[in-house]
Amino acid sequence: MEFRQLQLFVAVAEELHFGRAAARVGMAQPPFSQQIRKLEAGLGVELLTRTSRRVALTSVGSRFLDDARELLARREEVISTVRRAAQGETGTLRVGFSASSALGILPRIVHRFRSRFPEVKLELDDREKLDVGVALSTGDLDLAIVRAPFRHDGVTVEQLLRERFVLVLPARHPRARQKAVALASLASEPFILFPRHSAPGLHDTITSLCLGAGFSPFIRQEASSWLSVVGMVQAGLGITLAPMSAQALRPKGVVFRELSGGSGWAELAVAFRGPQLMPAAVHFRAIAHETVTLARE
Repeated sequence: MEFRQLQLFVAVAEELHFGRAAARVGMAQPPFSQQIRKLEAGLGVELLTRTSRRVALTSVGSRFLDDARELLARREEVISTVRRAAQGETGTLRVGFSASSALGILPRIVHRFRSRFPEVKLELDDREKLDVGVALSTGDLDLAIVRAPFRHDGVTVEQLLRERFVLVLPARHPRARQKAVALASLASEPFILFPRHSAPGLHDTITSLCLGAGFSPFIRQEASSWLSVVGMVQAGLGITLAPMSAQALRPKGVVFRELSGGSGWAELAVAFRGPQLMPAAVHFRAIAHETVTLARE
């Protein structure tokens, strides 16, 4: 039994006339009739009664008509699902990110992606001890939003955003009254940072900036989420440096101040195992770049 034979059977069952049914599907009547005979022979049943004046469905044919329609509908559904998956409109997309990379732009990327591809199941993985490079290499993640510098064999990294660092300190801190603060003047201040294993790029960049200003930062506390970092700064336990986009979150009890004399750059990137990306990942990557471009305008 072939799907084409089912289509021909449905046509003649609905028309109850071989000539009209053949014309409906664009076939000559003799080969059309032959295909119906082959279908009946293959099933070992008579689906139609034929006389010189009329064509009618047998009781078995009437029941089979419902099944044939269901099979054809299911076939079209399967074909549509496969095509949509190939176009990146369905399926599952696994995106990794760290707490530090979630600052600022990531929520907007996710929102835009969900609005355009609502039937893609988006799984966001922010496990603190997740090794993003390994997860990308093994296929456990399809792509990731990371803080640069980021390197791993077989993983492609594309820059999304480059932005200045700003100083984050308690609103009651004496330096909160200054418009800009010299990084070197913070040598005696306790710092709150993300753990290096969860944000190596960000951690190393901040450490390098401090070393360039003549001191090694005293890290009083580490926290694995931005809310925890902010909470500790609010409590007066220390200060931190954050990408400029973190100001968009507007946490209470803290202030953001420029770093005078240049503050170095915080870089956000999209990482993936190249060169081939699944279609949904291609869409996410494009939306990430688009969102960053729009944010600059």
